[in-house]
Amino acid sequence: MKDSFRGCLRRSLPGLVLGVSAAVASCTSEDNPAGPVSPVAPQKSIVILYESDSHCEVSGYPKIAGLRDAINQSDTAYAGVVCCGDFLQGGAVGTVSKGKYIADIMKAVGYDAVTVGNHEFEFGSVNMENLLSQIGAPVVCANLFRHGEAKSVYPAYAIRRYGDKRVAFIGLLTPETFSTQNFAFFDSEGNQLYDLTGEGLEKLVQQAVDDARSEGADYVVLLSHMGERSVIALTSHDLIKRTRGIDVVLDGHTHTSVPSAYVNNIDGKPVLVSQSGDKFKHIGKLVIKGSGELSATLLPTKEVAEVSKPVSDVIDAVAVEVNKMVGVVLCHNDYPLVSISQEGKTLSMVQETAIGDLLADAYRDYCQADIGLQQGISLARDIAAGSITMQDMLDLIPFEDQIYLIEVKGSLLHQVLERCTKSLPIPGMYFPQCSGLKYTVHQKSDTVTDVMVLDRASGAYKALDPEQHYRVALGVFYSSLGFYGMMKDCKVIRFSSETTRDALVKYLAKTLNGQLGDGYKSAQGRITIIDD
Repeated sequence: MKDSFRGCLRRSLPGLVLGVSAAVASCTSEDNPAGPVSPVAPQKSIVILYESDSHCEVSGYPKIAGLRDAINQSDTAYAGVVCCGDFLQGGAVGTVSKGKYIADIMKAVGYDAVTVGNHEFEFGSVNMENLLSQIGAPVVCANLFRHGEAKSVYPAYAIRRYGDKRVAFIGLLTPETFSTQNFAFFDSEGNQLYDLTGEGLEKLVQQAVDDARSEGADYVVLLSHMGERSVIALTSHDLIKRTRGIDVVLDGHTHTSVPSAYVNNIDGKPVLVSQSGDKFKHIGKLVIKGSGELSATLLPTKEVAEVSKPVSDVIDAVAVEVNKMVGVVLCHNDYPLVSISQEGKTLSMVQETAIGDLLADAYRDYCQADIGLQQGISLARDIAAGSITMQDMLDLIPFEDQIYLIEVKGSLLHQVLERCTKSLPIPGMYFPQCSGLKYTVHQKSDTVTDVMVLDRASGAYKALDPEQHYRVALGVFYSSLGFYGMMKDCKVIRFSSETTRDALVKYLAKTLNGQLGDGYKSAQGRITIIDD
């Protein structure tokens, strides 16, 4: 059980403990009549280990802490650890505890600074603030505010001392979060809780940089959960180009592995940028030499030999508790539910799949709706034949996607189907897996025809009425970027604090009585794709 959480923790990586060349000063007796000069002690480097978008991949935590401890114990450099966001959610260990177990593990690591990612909001804003207060590290975020207040929820930066040098860590959260995790910015009565600065972000960051410098920071490092690409918000690269005084950007959010790159700031000065990827594929290593030279590289985590036993012990204890919960059998399946092709492509993004039918059916059943919809991008995992456990459900739907019932006019529904299948045969993020609905896609003309809706009373399919309003069950992601946000203004009939995962669990256990049988042996013929 332990290995399922910790991975391979005993492989070696040669040459990780840093050596710093000693500089010895010497002079003649003419230069120094008092005699020879003693060797000058080298100025130690600073090593900042960093990670981002770990998404509950706990196997990396003992290694990043162990590597930090080994460097400090070697007395060749000062070492610290920072996080660039998205850690509370993304796997069973986070989901079953709503992030609590991850907070416990991170506290055991001992971070120098942590910034907030958009997925920290998944379990609700109150829960997020509570857990971040338990991590035992400075949480920094310059652009998250309580609604109507001028002071940010968290300090814009924290300054940590390494030897006689001070490093300021400024935190920044992507403004995309207000769209992607919009539900967490409001309470159950619709009152806004938070504001997230998007416009004028460069001024906010510049003020933080200037304040940190005036407070004595020798180096300024931006812990950015921004990423290098976005369609609706500033990126980390945009921000660099509009500011001055940032030395390094340790980036996150876009799950990219960038060992070392440079982007010129507003004065034309190159700023070092690095991103460690996701799920602890790498541990990032920023080195600040005594001379002020900066460099960054990525270490494959599986090759890191150093391990912190205290952190491993916490993970072992967490594994015991998690395995008690995730091993519960929900249903038996005679046939595998396949969503990944042999080439590794997500089938649910290009065609109807049995697993897509299953989820859409569960939503429709849960809400007693006319139609159930599920975007294909979320279904990037197979479920093998045999017993389906809670672990399978958590792996399939790791996100806390609340289930909604909305009212959609027939004409708009037709437009959604055409927009979300337009990319075919190229995979589309929001390819509409469906229940209570049939339609035909014409790939060359980018049109959808023969749209039929299941009549719940008669059990027969009838042609979609453009003027009729249909009850559609789907996840809350529809209200931001899901299905291109085309249904975000539709009337909400009801919503639940329960999630799409909860709906599926109930469907398996109660509606299907714990047995899938032949019903989901293959896709049920709801979507026809024609190459014309």
